[in-house]
Amino acid sequence: MRMHCFIAVLAILPGAVAASQVAGTDVLAQWQHHRIERLGGGQASLSRQDIVAQLLVQPSSAYSATVDQPAFTNEIDWPATLASTGLDGGAALAALRRDLGVTRARPRLDVTPAPGFRDDFIAASATKAGVDADIFWHMLDLTGYRHSTKAAIYAVGLQILRAQMTTTPHEQWTPGGIDPAVFTRVMRAQHGNQLTAYDLDYLSTLVQYRLIHRRVSEAVGQGRRSLPAAYRVARVAAAYRDAKGYVGAPPCTRDAAPHVPVAGTGDDDDERPLCFVAATDRAVHAWYIAEYQRQARAAPPPHRDTGLHRLAVAAGLVLALVDLAGAVEFIEASVADDLATAEAIGPTEANAASEPANLLSCPL
Repeated sequence: MRMHCFIAVLAILPGAVAASQVAGTDVLAQWQHHRIERLGGGQASLSRQDIVAQLLVQPSSAYSATVDQPAFTNEIDWPATLASTGLDGGAALAALRRDLGVTRARPRLDVTPAPGFRDDFIAASATKAGVDADIFWHMLDLTGYRHSTKAAIYAVGLQILRAQMTTTPHEQWTPGGIDPAVFTRVMRAQHGNQLTAYDLDYLSTLVQYRLIHRRVSEAVGQGRRSLPAAYRVARVAAAYRDAKGYVGAPPCTRDAAPHVPVAGTGDDDDERPLCFVAATDRAVHAWYIAEYQRQARAAPPPHRDTGLHRLAVAAGLVLALVDLAGAVEFIEASVADDLATAEAIGPTEANAASEPANLLSCPL
């Protein structure tokens, strides 16, 4: 595990530095900053749930549309936020909606499906997650549908690695901890037993770091603002579920609307599949957690020293972070990173607040 954490530090260090140079793109951090300046820390506190409730027409619905002009845009802090970010109101709201998981993935309405995915609904979810078709299908081939929720984690990890290799000069790969051999070995693997513990740990660490430390400046796929990592993983898993097909009527109509009464509601006691492209990222993420746990119960424990066992162990480390995305440690760490970037608090306070979340992926 110590080597696992060492990889994380090396592989992400250049990105962590770059993130501090694009503070103006983090709408939520800038908004928090202006609220704290005006009201003080205690009075300024707004939970993400409070903000989400203002962004959605029906906050309790998995398929809710977004509010065109949320109430907070009439407050004095919003114009100040626009001025400090340099964004107009529409762009700032779009960034906030994407970061908080309230957008959907309807083909040609919310997402332009990329080629290579065989079906528009599959393509829309995978495209929104920013995962290329070759990576998407290859990871599914290695794991099968019984382990598709784990495949989603590694697909996102491979895509992060590909992006690092593409955007970083070759001479900086070694100092930056970027290991192209991992990408080559995994993409050349013909079955799960050829996946090594090192390679899976490496990919797992890339995803873990993104779960804890968001890079709001990162663009994926068609150049759009990247989703938070937890939503990227969930969207890929949803695309795998659509690729598997359905017995009977599918949960979506042809125009990407929930097929009543086939589509699930997303409620805890409703096990019907969602119409994923019509659902918000937050709803898809909640489905993902339940689906990961369902797959873990349905599949027998893999034998030790097999490819599937290695896959399950490394993926399990990531799931703990995905599953705890709304827990206190992650909220505190996220807000601390946001405020430090916006210079509302100092790095010492930010590191203190972030430490519990970091320990979840790097125990001593």
